[in-house]
Amino acid sequence: MKKNILNKKIIVGLLGIITLVCFSCQRDLDDLKLATFPTTAEVFIDGFSGGLQYAAFGGSDVTAFEVDTDVTYGGTAASMRFEVPDVGDPAGAYAGGTYFVDGGRDLTGYNALTFWAKASKSASLDVLGFGNDLDANSYATSLNNVSVNTNWKKIIIPIPNPSKLTQEKGLFFYSEGPEEGNGYTD
Repeated sequence: MKKNILNKKIIVGLLGIITLVCFSCQRDLDDLKLATFPTTAEVFIDGFSGGLQYAAFGGSDVTAFEVDTDVTYGGTAASMRFEVPDVGDPAGAYAGGTYFVDGGRDLTGYNALTFWAKASKSASLDVLGFGNDLDANSYATSLNNVSVNTNWKKIIIPIPNPSKLTQEKGLFFYSEGPEEGNGYTD
């Protein structure tokens, strides 16, 4: 009989502690701040920034992009390389894709996407842009027919209203087809 009374006291004691813990804790929701997204602005500096992913556009050569450690800008360790295919290439009609992150980044403190580019010959890049997230593309912006040649050139893609970019997923996109029927390297 003593054993049953002891077990009942233990159970009642545990239930009392659980009730005390569950109902005595309160949180003032007015003091909570909304979670923010990382403010990482970098897309590629000698390698991809954390969480960055690449998706080739439909009909493009999915192997057109690679990281290049031979041709770099200003002594850095690596660059992004795009191989534009020739007309009729069975691998794809053009080079194109988007770089994005799943969760998004807070880019409200930035007003442009800047980078250096050059090509193996003089060319006019069809589209370079920002904001293609493979979804709504709510704040996409782009430059069309950007001239490049064999010298490094700084490209600046202005971001029209950065205050809207509290959770931006699309960080860079490009699309380029053959010039006069021939492919080349960006």
